[in-house]
Amino acid sequence: MGNSIKFIKNKLCKTCNKELYFENFRKVKPLAKGPNKGKYIGWTDLNGGKRFNTCKKCEQKRSKNEYNKSPIPQMLSNSKIRALKKGIPHAINGAYLEKIWPKDNICPVLGNKFEMGFKYGKSKNLAPSLDRIIPKKGYIQGNLVIVSDIVNRVKSDATLEDMKKILTFYTNKINKINNL
Repeated sequence: MGNSIKFIKNKLCKTCNKELYFENFRKVKPLAKGPNKGKYIGWTDLNGGKRFNTCKKCEQKRSKNEYNKSPIPQMLSNSKIRALKKGIPHAINGAYLEKIWPKDNICPVLGNKFEMGFKYGKSKNLAPSLDRIIPKKGYIQGNLVIVSDIVNRVKSDATLEDMKKILTFYTNKINKINNL
């Protein structure tokens, strides 16, 4: 007879040592690389799904702490995902992001100090953001700058001409209001 699989309803989190219902642990996929490719790391839940050994809250806490130390690994990971989704080149690594990181932790556009860390429910306007200067060129060396998130969102995929028109329009509007 083959090995029987034990389905688990509650599990002890390896980090906080709390026994929690299986849905408090994220689902895992089979390993994509290495000698254990195709195998799962984790345990089998009540429904036969595979789950991670650390609960979602502990994973989130660990991610926040890592991001607070350095947002570069997260920026790199997110840029790879976006490049794949948009079908644009991605030819950078963490060392390159460290090289272009403003040494004084100040946004080169607004002159504000970056606000690090996750701020749920609060504005992320001053968080560091990886901007593609010419979006279609992708994530390649020489085409990237780290700026405040609000700068990146305002710029988005606008051209320089579009941004000049926006600046001129609102400058004129404000001048008219101030002269009333």
